[in-house]
Amino acid sequence: MNNRRALYYLRPIAVFTAVMASLLPATRGMGDPEQTAKSIAAAEEMTSQGNFAASLPSWRAAWDEASGEKDLSGQLTAALGLADALQELGQNRLAEQALETADALAKSKGTEKALQVRIESSLGALYMFDTNPDDAEGLLTRSLAMARRLKDAHLTATALNNLANLHVYQKKTQQALDEYGEAVSLAQAGGDRVLAAKISANRVECAVETASWDEAKKGACEIIAQGPRLPDTHDKAAALLSAGKACVDIFTQSDSKDDDLRLKAYAAYRQAEQTARKIYDDRALSYALGYQGELYQLEGRSDEALVLTRHAALLAQQIKSPDILFRWQWQIARIISLQRQLEPAITAYQSAVATLQTIRHDMSLHFGNVNYHSSFREAAGAVYFELADLLLQRADHAQTDAEIQADLAAARDTSEDLKAAELEDYFQDDCANLLKSKITRIETVSSTAAVIYIIPLPDRTEILVNMPSGRIERVKSQVTAAQLEETATAFRFNLEKRTTDEYLEQATQLYDWLIKPLTPLIDNGKIDTLVFVPDGALRTIPMAALSDGDRFLVEKYAIATTPGLTLMEPKPLTARKNNLIINGLSDGVQGFPPLTYVPDEVKKLNNLYGGPELMNAKFIQPNIDREFSTDTYSIVHIASHGHFDSDARKTFVLTYDGKLSLDQLERMIRPSQMRDQPVELLTLSACQTAAGDDRAALGLAGIAVKAGARSAFATLWFVNDEASSMLVGDFYANLHNIAGISKAKALQKAQIKLLSDPRYGHPCYWAPYLIIGNWL
Repeated sequence: MNNRRALYYLRPIAVFTAVMASLLPATRGMGDPEQTAKSIAAAEEMTSQGNFAASLPSWRAAWDEASGEKDLSGQLTAALGLADALQELGQNRLAEQALETADALAKSKGTEKALQVRIESSLGALYMFDTNPDDAEGLLTRSLAMARRLKDAHLTATALNNLANLHVYQKKTQQALDEYGEAVSLAQAGGDRVLAAKISANRVECAVETASWDEAKKGACEIIAQGPRLPDTHDKAAALLSAGKACVDIFTQSDSKDDDLRLKAYAAYRQAEQTARKIYDDRALSYALGYQGELYQLEGRSDEALVLTRHAALLAQQIKSPDILFRWQWQIARIISLQRQLEPAITAYQSAVATLQTIRHDMSLHFGNVNYHSSFREAAGAVYFELADLLLQRADHAQTDAEIQADLAAARDTSEDLKAAELEDYFQDDCANLLKSKITRIETVSSTAAVIYIIPLPDRTEILVNMPSGRIERVKSQVTAAQLEETATAFRFNLEKRTTDEYLEQATQLYDWLIKPLTPLIDNGKIDTLVFVPDGALRTIPMAALSDGDRFLVEKYAIATTPGLTLMEPKPLTARKNNLIINGLSDGVQGFPPLTYVPDEVKKLNNLYGGPELMNAKFIQPNIDREFSTDTYSIVHIASHGHFDSDARKTFVLTYDGKLSLDQLERMIRPSQMRDQPVELLTLSACQTAAGDDRAALGLAGIAVKAGARSAFATLWFVNDEASSMLVGDFYANLHNIAGISKAKALQKAQIKLLSDPRYGHPCYWAPYLIIGNWL
């Protein structure tokens, strides 16, 4: 089974949907052994030529025939082939279903060990994408051990390759390289030169990812030299494409600008093109032509690059592969933009983004899962920023104010599309729990709040300010995206150092870049609340701690943050029936230290609101489920250790005897939604995100969206002392006692009170607390 990690960056998605609806149907009666063999042979021939979609009916027919004749080996072979084709088409979850069906059948009936090895190894390779990597490692390790016992060179090479792919993700680079090397030797010894080339391509890619340039170059050149001696198959073309791409990556990313690498890449792409034409593999042909277009663009031959890339895009359209089409549409847009043709470039970018928007849910199955090495942002995020940049450039030349406003809104909305895709990517769903019928654009919510939308670009940062009037004001800052990221990262690290003021340098620098240019706008607009829609590394820092040198930003304005431009039913939190439930831990459990401030925090909240408590031994899943299924709460307060990770599956809130995942948190709050009474405020008073991890911070920023709450009150880092109890208690007291106060202002007052205490003036104590989402 072909288990390349990332030969092609994007793969076709919606193919043969009706066929997929019932992957492995019931038998049709007695089968014909000869017909089964014919169906398998036909499917294998199509697969070898890259015609994966066309092979699906033959694989299913082979399954039916084998089922009818009770041919277990035939059934399992058909299931393996079907899963392989589905995986190549990007349908990983459907491929898993086919393999899990085969695995259950093999275990219930008993079968030859070689087939069991293939099934478990293939299933483990798929679990890298969609399941816990520990499950994947268990299957892959077991299948490798079985293959070694069978002394089957092909099976062992394939199992080693799959395990090495996982070890690349786990950053066990040398172990992966050693496994790839052994796998190549085994494949060569077994006479399978194509398999050896495929595994070599993975090894080369691993070397590129780790900047092992000499090793990468050597491996790529060996694949290209072997090309003429390999039989013409889809896998041969794939290996050559990987080798050529590696040569380009080495040339563009390493210090050595060896022109021979470009010649090697061209030779690889031409070989892949010739192979694809011989076997009528339009998918591989599209990549071969598109990559040649990229190579010509590197050489400044833009006209030839456009011709080749447009041909590649046409092929992608013909084979109905929007993933591939998006790639070449994006390349066409970049080429036209470099030719300084503004309007055609914008049109081309808009086509690319439109295609991407139709497949971004499916792409997240690959890039949203960190086991696939790339987030959606890393894989495709640049296309949104490049389009936004062009729209902002067009605004510079617009003739009327209406045109300027339209371009500014379009640039902002383009960046917003990326933010929505990033959230879906992180949470691995489309945030369906959001009550979409009650969504409101935040720029129309408050007459005293300015919404600050920050768009970092390679050569500058654009700041778009939505004023209460609905007008978008634009301010340019000369800071680049790279400078912003570097400074924000240093700021976050220094903020957590309680005994130094090293953070002040970054606090004032960021203020000068991001806030000072806005001062005339927000001072003249009677603004009292700033709502930030941050991007990238800015998600990891508390904007409240920015400083003009004399005062912190929070001393001037209430501060809130939101992951995007929409809020769920933005209404103020009123004193009318604020049912509160308190959950959490003060005891030390599961190796985590006790939270000694929690009893004081709980006492303050109970004095204000009353309500049930699920504390310590009571804070367990069955009690949580029972409590939330029988009553509705407007405020859900959780005082427990929490961790936000770049991998959503590793994000949790600690319970007494386990860990509450994001999905479980969502299910906990869902009954309130079903009763049309969504949670007004979800508080996580002791959570932590790793400094410098903007993807983990993205998860924190989107927690209210994921959980289906109107807003969240949470911390960027953990402050386990009296200060936390004081601030949280004051925040709730402000909400309860001051009529009409917003959550953002309630937090502002609590933060100012704490920073005025000589013991807790350092922002480490008061800055990490954020209002996320509805700040009213």
